[in-house]
Amino acid sequence: MDRRQFLAGAVAAGVAGLAGCGAASGTVRPPSLPEDRLDEGGWERTRADTEEVLSRSVAGTDVTATAVTRVYDDAALRADVREKTLGALDAPLSNVFASRVAFSPNLADVPLESAREELAARAGEVAREQFESQLSSAGLTDVSASDGGTLTVETGEDATLTEYSAAFEFDAFSAEVRDETVTVEGGSVAVDGLLASWVHDGGLLIAGGAYPAENVARTAEEELSEAITVSIDVDLGLTPDAYREEVRGIVTRVE
Repeated sequence: MDRRQFLAGAVAAGVAGLAGCGAASGTVRPPSLPEDRLDEGGWERTRADTEEVLSRSVAGTDVTATAVTRVYDDAALRADVREKTLGALDAPLSNVFASRVAFSPNLADVPLESAREELAARAGEVAREQFESQLSSAGLTDVSASDGGTLTVETGEDATLTEYSAAFEFDAFSAEVRDETVTVEGGSVAVDGLLASWVHDGGLLIAGGAYPAENVARTAEEELSEAITVSIDVDLGLTPDAYREEVRGIVTRVE
């Protein structure tokens, strides 16, 4: 995977490998995301997956689970960065996803509270493992997770929250100035992410995202002659606090 595509698949993996594989059985309602907020923010849906992700016996009951996942990229941010870098950096820089995991039988109908808790905990645990694995395979380094406590969501529950930090290495890119090539050196930019999971309506909702955690600013100089030195300042104008608020605002409104 091209490391510039560092978020292209990362957020899609929240539940991609809980257990087993194969075609989904039955019809599962997809998660509901705040379409008005997505439209206003310039987000575009990039993936829609349905997969049977769990099949096991719990407390003498055969339980299967099917996950329906929706993934969105911040297309407006991508376009803005592409324009500012003259097309040199064209990658999804901020993503969100949501998955609805439906259990059969319904999680609320599984006998024993401990069994219900085990299923929900296992789904949440593997979702975190898959999320971290995909962050790494998508080119991020120094991926670390921390307990984020709980996050109150609009369905009325308190979601278990895991917060992430990582680093993204980006390549150098160039611009032409008076038939001379001026190269802006690459480097790394911090990336933050979050993953929330909560039991709702007899199933499990999992949502999260990742986004740049710092701005990218560089200065490059090229000596065109003994008397002329050209300096190029690159400032992508990234606003991490706004991205964090946007991602959290979308995640908390998943139903």
